[in-house]
Amino acid sequence: MGLLVAEVASTGMAGITSQLTSGVTAANLFGTVGEVMPFVIQIIGFAFGYRVLRKAVKGASKGKANM
Repeated sequence: MGLLVAEVASTGMAGITSQLTSGVTAANLFGTVGEVMPFVIQIIGFAFGYRVLRKAVKGASKGKANM
C-alpha cells in the first residue's frame, strides 16, 4: 500500500493512468481469461453435478425418483 501512495505522489494520477492503459491490453486480458477458463468450467461442472446428486439423494431417502 505504501508503494502505491509513493507512486501516486511522485508521478501523479496521470502517470498511474498511463501505466494502467499501457499495461492492460486485449492480448493480456484474453490471455489471463484463457488461463482461468478451464478452472471456471470445472467449478461449474462440479457445482451442477453436486446439485443433481444432492437432489437424487434427497429423493431417494423418501422413496422418490427425482431428476
